[in-house]
Amino acid sequence: MQTTDKSRRFALQAMQGMSLMRQQYAALSSGKKLGREGLAQLASGKLRLQEAVARTGSKAAMTMLDDGKLNPLKSMQDAYWRQYFASMATAETELKADVLKSYSDNKEIRQFEKFGSSQIGDELERKAIVQSLADGLDNSLPASERLPFASGQAAQEAFLFLKTESQEQQELQEFVAGDSCLSIQTQTEILGCLQESYERTSIENPETPFYAENAIIQKMKGLSDGELLSSLDAYKKDLDESGTGRDNSAAFDFYADWYKKESGKKKPNLHEIEVHARKLREDLQKSLDERYIAWRLEQLDTARKAYLADLYKYLAWVRKSVSNIKKLGSMISVFMSPDKLAEMFVASSRKLWADRKWESDGFANSYDFPGHGWGLSEGRFGDYGFALLKEFADLLGNDEALNDLADIIGRQEEEQERYEKELRDKIEIKTEYHPHPAYRGQISGLKLSGEISSALPTELALSQTPATTLYFAQKFAEKKLLSYAYINRVKSVRTEHTQEEVDVASTETEQKGPVIICVDTSGSMSGAPERIAKTITFALAKKCLEGERGCYLISFSTGIEVQDLSVFDAAGGLTALIRFLRNSFNGGTDASPALEHSLELMQKKEWKNADVLVVSDMIMRTLADDVVRKMKNQQEKKTKFYSLVIGSSGNSDVMSCFDEVWSYDTNARDAMRHLVRQINSIGERGEKDI
Repeated sequence: MQTTDKSRRFALQAMQGMSLMRQQYAALSSGKKLGREGLAQLASGKLRLQEAVARTGSKAAMTMLDDGKLNPLKSMQDAYWRQYFASMATAETELKADVLKSYSDNKEIRQFEKFGSSQIGDELERKAIVQSLADGLDNSLPASERLPFASGQAAQEAFLFLKTESQEQQELQEFVAGDSCLSIQTQTEILGCLQESYERTSIENPETPFYAENAIIQKMKGLSDGELLSSLDAYKKDLDESGTGRDNSAAFDFYADWYKKESGKKKPNLHEIEVHARKLREDLQKSLDERYIAWRLEQLDTARKAYLADLYKYLAWVRKSVSNIKKLGSMISVFMSPDKLAEMFVASSRKLWADRKWESDGFANSYDFPGHGWGLSEGRFGDYGFALLKEFADLLGNDEALNDLADIIGRQEEEQERYEKELRDKIEIKTEYHPHPAYRGQISGLKLSGEISSALPTELALSQTPATTLYFAQKFAEKKLLSYAYINRVKSVRTEHTQEEVDVASTETEQKGPVIICVDTSGSMSGAPERIAKTITFALAKKCLEGERGCYLISFSTGIEVQDLSVFDAAGGLTALIRFLRNSFNGGTDASPALEHSLELMQKKEWKNADVLVVSDMIMRTLADDVVRKMKNQQEKKTKFYSLVIGSSGNSDVMSCFDEVWSYDTNARDAMRHLVRQINSIGERGEKDI
């Protein structure tokens, strides 16, 4: 069960309600009468209690508090409540058993619940403190559902940790309450401080000022009545030497003088001796407790205030760091979600608190961003170099030419225009004339019919001769009378759909592929060339990731270091890139190993279509013949090798091996814009060639 589990919270609330009702009932148990008003308050409290128990989901406790067997007409009588409170005690036992089974998921809080100082309270009381703290740092909970802090000293001390004294502290507490990870962390810190303070100020701690006095008093309390009263002078001397014991207000002289008189009698009053001895023990303990508790409260208050001052300073730093992380926004979104990065920072920032890193100069120097050497591999927040990221973000934001450069570097889009045979729909409109019956007089010919009105005169003459009458009747019946045909042609338009083959121009754009960046990190690149190389590398890596393109970084001087930036494990990839951006350039120059590694990489499926960009001042020896040969073979497969030359003293033999050579003059005012124009000219030449 989690610390903030509802059933646990409601069980503790129900038990607090039982305790309150028990206090109200104390008057009845002592034989006093509460009266109608007091009993009415109990009845109201009973309804609230039953509602709280119902929310716990404990059927056993609910059954025990079911007063169906009690006569409701007697609810204003003492006997009713005595019986009800007996059932309530059993229900409380059930709820307590449920709470004792539940523990926090957080290891450190769970340790406090199980093994915290007994002076803070028993396990149930410690769990109540944990739950009250959790509820107090949970903005999602309505105030009515939060578990109040108990009235005990330790619970009230814990409550004071949440008491704010300024608007800034209130805002920081709301910031903590809005982040579950930071809330758990703060709870752990408060409980740890409370535990440490109680252990340090424990009267059983030898370093406590009252330790010696308490030891003497405990020894005195173990003596018999006669031994105690007869040796008061000796113990008074021991108490004076203990330091704080001299301030004990017990009336030693009074008890010593009284015992001398009483013990001198022939028959001492043993009962009076027992009473005086008991009273002396009570006076000794009372005086010690009053002074010790006052001292302890002062110590706890001082420790709490000092601790909170540091805690709020730390939380202010966390809040500002989180804010700055999120401000980077799109700058780091391709590497990792700003919200996710902020969450990782909060989750691991406690190590900084535990090590007090933020109190050092490193904290002061990196107040806006986490500082020096904190790696996630060591369980701490990685040195992501946010200040460095911000520097590059400003460069990208303020230099449009640099953004343009990052957009166009990579596999250049080559447009190839070609003609293809393509079937297309063709529509033809044709005029047609269809026969249509027309008026008589427009004779188009002769026809056989059964129409007497159209029959030829010779056909009709057959009907007038007796010898041919039957023949006429036969032709008429068979519709074979030779008749005139009348017709009129009506003009109409018909649409005919056909298909035809045509030659069409087709433009095909090659998709941008992965990029392999080889960066010269030799000593000759230090200074302005180093800054330019890092900026271009960062911008290009960012653009590749935005476009879901592969990006592989090879740093070279006398040797090589590699990093696949397209396979990001969030923290690791970003850390690797920042490590490159932070490293100083030094050493000699040999580009052959970097190009050799690039060529080997291209044999893999995911990198076979990659282009290579070498960023260098080209102050180096000539490339190995084997490397040049392999580059030419790869160029025949349409692989492009680009070089960005920073400066004007490069090796021309090396530069001649590349498809395109771009130059960046570090002394030119508009060097970046000029570089962009150089790269853009490639696309323009490609279009003209087509």
